[in-house]
Amino acid sequence: MPGPASRNFKQFEIISGVTPMNTQFQYQISEYDCVPITFINAIVQLFDRKEVPPIVLQHIYLYSLDTVTRGNRLGRAGTSKFAVQLLGNWLASYRTKNFSVATKFLRQDTIHMKPKSRIIRALQTDGVALCNIHLGRGEWHFILALEIKGNRVLFFDPYYRTSVRGLRGVVEVLAENGKPRSPNLAIDIDWFDRTDERSRFCMGPVDMRECLLMWKNR
Repeated sequence: MPGPASRNFKQFEIISGVTPMNTQFQYQISEYDCVPITFINAIVQLFDRKEVPPIVLQHIYLYSLDTVTRGNRLGRAGTSKFAVQLLGNWLASYRTKNFSVATKFLRQDTIHMKPKSRIIRALQTDGVALCNIHLGRGEWHFILALEIKGNRVLFFDPYYRTSVRGLRGVVEVLAENGKPRSPNLAIDIDWFDRTDERSRFCMGPVDMRECLLMWKNR
């Protein structure tokens, strides 16, 4: 029998017009959790709330924040590429009546935005791409690619920011439009594909690139 909290939530849905399927994208709560939050946002994009089993969330956090620094501090270097690949493999192998995904882990020269790009193809077939971007000075960060619009890639960046300095014309922080699953970052396609070590908000050197594609199995 539903408790008071369940009844209150149903009343809130009726009053506010919010339904269970309209889950909003999430932001990081620390400096280190871009990977688990981006995985969660990928699931939010592909599934309604009622379709997501709790074990999926459990495994996202189980595999994430696995790095150990020289000072033996767990998770301070975020999540390793091996954990990203392992989690992608687990998600593809776990299936229920309402939850099933296909994933593909890409690395190095298989990641680009040229013709026949696997990222572009995934976004054009209702998939998403969890992309590791270079922020400069050896810092890397996962964001979720949602769609291609014109000559720009639209993302949801789990790190809340109001602007990006020094990249006007190629990187734009988008204003929130009130919709629960809307992008908050746009990057010029050519800029996003840059391979030099000094550029920010791009995929960076080829040998450092990693990306996970994800689709909902129909």
